Amino acid sequence: MQAVILAAGESSRFYPFNDLHKSMVKIMGKTILEHTLMSVKNSGIKNVIIIVTSDRKIKDLFGNGKKLGLDIQYVVQAKATGMGDALLLAQKYIKSDFFLLHSYHADFHKFKDLLLGRKINNTDIVLLAKKITDPLLLQKMGVLKIEGEKVVEIVEKPLKGTEPSDLGVIGIYLLNKAFVENLKKISKEHYNFEKSISYFAKKADIKFAVTGINNVSLKYPWDILSFKDHLFSLLKKYTAKSASVAVSSQISGEVYLDEGAKIMENATIKGPCYIGKNAYVGNNSILRQGVDLEENSVIGANMEFKNTLLMENSKVHSGFIGDSVIGKNCRIGAGFATANVRLDRTTVKTAVKNEKIDTGQKSLGAMIGDDTRIGIKSSSMPGVIIGKRVVIGSNTTVAENVPDDTKYYTKFQGVVVKK
Repeated sequence: MQAVILAAGESSRFYPFNDLHKSMVKIMGKTILEHTLMSVKNSGIKNVIIIVTSDRKIKDLFGNGKKLGLDIQYVVQAKATGMGDALLLAQKYIKSDFFLLHSYHADFHKFKDLLLGRKINNTDIVLLAKKITDPLLLQKMGVLKIEGEKVVEIVEKPLKGTEPSDLGVIGIYLLNKAFVENLKKISKEHYNFEKSISYFAKKADIKFAVTGINNVSLKYPWDILSFKDHLFSLLKKYTAKSASVAVSSQISGEVYLDEGAKIMENATIKGPCYIGKNAYVGNNSILRQGVDLEENSVIGANMEFKNTLLMENSKVHSGFIGDSVIGKNCRIGAGFATANVRLDRTTVKTAVKNEKIDTGQKSLGAMIGDDTRIGIKSSSMPGVIIGKRVVIGSNTTVAENVPDDTKYYTKFQGVVVKK
């Protein structure tokens, strides 16, 4: 049995964390892709094919997979031309039945046996689905058209009222070599994989397995927080021998303190939380409801962090940051605060690729790109996306998205009047 993992594409909707493929974001000290690879390994599969984009660093990081106990081969898909094209490129390495999954399926091991249990004949392929109660969500995904226990078609993003069922495709598939051969007969286009489902259904049975488990997804930058929470659900309390913890600090719940982590006097940490290698938590700081501090990150004194990922080598001073994702090598001055809830308590909206998006989140702070600098006493409104290498001036409220390589500041004037 093999696994084919899709890790190519521009991840454009994942901005501002898309300089590398989105699966290269680190959570709990490991890339998202490594978490997925370990899930595949834990399911008993060792032979893995990863579809990558030519300019990505995935191959450099994982090599032949030996260090992870895997046998990894790579296929380059230079342009984002869909899953069907990816499979055709990987065909020469596919030797048996195989699972096709996305690079963020760190929960794959939960579904493997469910899919295998629905495969009755050698010619069968099986798709993973979930009942979707939100009609708006159904209109944004592939939906199964079924006859009895068989799939006859995948309808991609059906219009309102035309949904063939309430079964949305999750993105994990049990396929075979015959399916890949049939792909060759479908005209090349972005959704040729979905079209090949309908074509294959005329020759062999396509089964579906329905799961009630909430699966992880990774489409927009704020999805990092949900992915983090999924991993935190498995987190166990641990303190490395080289970690330093002040006697007056208060640590409760499942808190993982990695090598060289340093917790200063009167700091309060309420798990689940991950404090990475050589990360620093300053005096009187509060970390709660799922904080992830990656390697060499620093939280200064008198800072409150809630449900936030702080990436490698970033430093923040005092203030409040909630429900946010902060990129690598950022510097955030004292007194910075993220607004993370709207005054009317409705879900937070933002803009992605010039399209207004309802995030579906009632609590969402800021998404801040790598190498950004923010001056003292600044703030951000809910759902704001700040690009890479941005400079935010002191005493500034960021009320809109800020593009890469720009300065954003509020003009103010000092007035001196003689008495």
